Amino acid sequence: MLQTPFQLLNLLLEIDEQLSTWRYRHMNMVHRMIGTRTGTGGSTGKDYLKGALDKHYIFKEIAGLTSFLIERQQLPKLSLTLEEKLGFKPS
Repeated sequence: MLQTPFQLLNLLLEIDEQLSTWRYRHMNMVHRMIGTRTGTGGSTGKDYLKGALDKHYIFKEIAGLTSFLIERQQLPKLSLTLEEKLGFKPS
């Protein structure tokens, strides 16, 4: 029941990771091509891209969910039918 949302969240985090990898490779390419000169639009070139790499994550809050825990006594009770469907109780 919870596998689909889990997979969706993992895919979103994978997108974020791939974008971060692209930004890193782009930053390195810019450094090789223009060195420390001024970048496109008057930006600081590699330094600007490095700042963007460190700052821009699309799904930052989702990545933080991995450490989100609910105390066991705070968990809502599941119905007996749902417990059986999830395999928590023998039918």
